Order: sequence, then C-alpha cells, then structure tokens
Amino acid sequence: MDKLLQHLQRVGVNYIKSDSIIFLEILENRLHFASEIDELINELLDKLQSSKLKKVRFECPKILLDSLNCTSTKMDIIGERVIYKRSLMTPLNVSIPEYEVWSFSENNSIFFLSEVMGTSFIDTERFLTGMRTELPSQVKEMFTVYIVNNEPVGVVLPHIEPNTDNEGRIFWIGIHPNFLGTGLGKNLHSIGLYRLKNEFRAKSYLGMTQVNNIPMRNIMVSNGCIQNKNTVISLQYSI
Repeated sequence: MDKLLQHLQRVGVNYIKSDSIIFLEILENRLHFASEIDELINELLDKLQSSKLKKVRFECPKILLDSLNCTSTKMDIIGERVIYKRSLMTPLNVSIPEYEVWSFSENNSIFFLSEVMGTSFIDTERFLTGMRTELPSQVKEMFTVYIVNNEPVGVVLPHIEPNTDNEGRIFWIGIHPNFLGTGLGKNLHSIGLYRLKNEFRAKSYLGMTQVNNIPMRNIMVSNGCIQNKNTVISLQYSI
C-alpha cells in the first residue's frame, strides 16, 4: 500500500495516513495523469479490504473527477469545498491578538476543545490522537488558544502541509459557543496566519472550507486571502 501511495504522490496526489484513514488530495487539473490516478486509487481501494485501514477520503477538482471513472463510481461524494490562498512572504499588516500555545495532550486542552467543537471528551481526544498521527513532528506546537480578557475564546491549529514547499494550513479552527457571533473569528484566523508566517516559517497559506460556509469564506477574504476559481469535490470510501 505504501508503494501505491508513493506512486500517487509522484503523479501529484498528496497523501496523509493515520491509524484508520488515508487522506488523498490533488488540487490541480492534471488531466494527463487522469487514467493513471484512477487506476492507482482503484487499486488502493481494493487493498483496503485486507488492511487495518477502514476509510479513504479524496479531494480533487471536479474537472479531474469527471475523468476518474472508477474512482467516481466507487467513492461517495460528501461535499464541495472552495479554496483560498495568500502569500506569507509579505507583512500581514494586522494587529495580532493575545494567544497561548497549550499542550494538546493536557486534560484542560482536550476539555476546552471539546466545548468549542461540541463533541465529547473521548471524541475530542480521538481527534487529537489522529492529528498527532498525521503530523507527529508539529503536533506539540499546533494547539493555539485565542485569549480575550484572560479568558480562552477559541482554538486554531496551524501546521505546515507535508510534502509541500512550506505551505501553511489550518487543521481546524473554531470559536467557543459562548462567543459566537461576536466577530472574533477574523482575529482567531489572523493568529493562525501570524503563527504560520513567523513561527512555522510558511511561505504561503492555503485554506479550504465548505462552499456554504459563508462566515469562514468572509473571514479568509477579510484576512487577505484570494479565492481560487476551482472548487474541489470531497469523496469518501469506507469498509
């Protein structure tokens, strides 16, 4: 299976593998590799039956998906996301609010994130365990908490996307329910951008969100991000 994943990477499909799921992503319309990508993903899905992995998620532009006959037949469409980008080689020109970096494994961190996410402590702990598996070299520096008047109000998890030229991403971002609708989302996102630029040394930022998530789309635009003309289709295969 690892050889298949490495082959996919050579034709432009990036991957991250956790204990139970493989994430595949290609954001360019590499139509000249379409048949090869389709064949490799089809073989990967077949091999899933004999592995401990239970799920594959794949994101690609719609124009490419239209050429992936086996993939589009076997995998279920679960959403559509829009892409935003910005360079981090120039000044951000924003005032950065107060923030702290917490340990991702401490109980108070897990409990606070569970409140922000609206999930149980166990599910939140499982989410963070998956993050550690996917980004082991960065996980200790990712858990960033926005502080207002000495009170935590939100969490952002910045990181460098593996196998890229220092491309910054945000693994997850959210405001605590008690502070939703107060306009703090823009500041929380700007903290993520600041840390990516100044602490993670990212050269650029790429953000994705569901097409109907208008608040998050507005936040990225307000922080200088430019929308990509192509959306990506999200697919999933489970056994």
